[in-house]
Amino acid sequence: MSIFNATSNFIRNDASAVRLFRRSESSDDEEKRLKRREKNRVAAQRSRKRQTQRADELHEAYECLEQENSLLRKEVQLLIEEQQRLSDALKAHEPLCPVLNCGMTSTSRSTGTVPPEFMSR
Repeated sequence: MSIFNATSNFIRNDASAVRLFRRSESSDDEEKRLKRREKNRVAAQRSRKRQTQRADELHEAYECLEQENSLLRKEVQLLIEEQQRLSDALKAHEPLCPVLNCGMTSTSRSTGTVPPEFMSR
């Protein structure tokens, strides 16, 4: 075997070893890339799940607040109606009230003030 043939065989063997090494290296890189992608996919799924959960919680809180708001509006309306009834009852009672009519001047009636002698009762 000549030196040329020996060197040629060595270079071929070395070249195929480099190709195998590169393949092995690229295979390792490919595995790392696939693991990284899988890890990222799982993290993205968890993130989307948390986001959906948070949106559900916010929607639930929104519905509770809407319901509470509705109940409070109804209560306000009932209180306004009660105030109106009481105000009407007071207006109807004023002309007939002996306490208010006894000893009141027309000025105190028009201003709605009660004379001091009736304040201690």
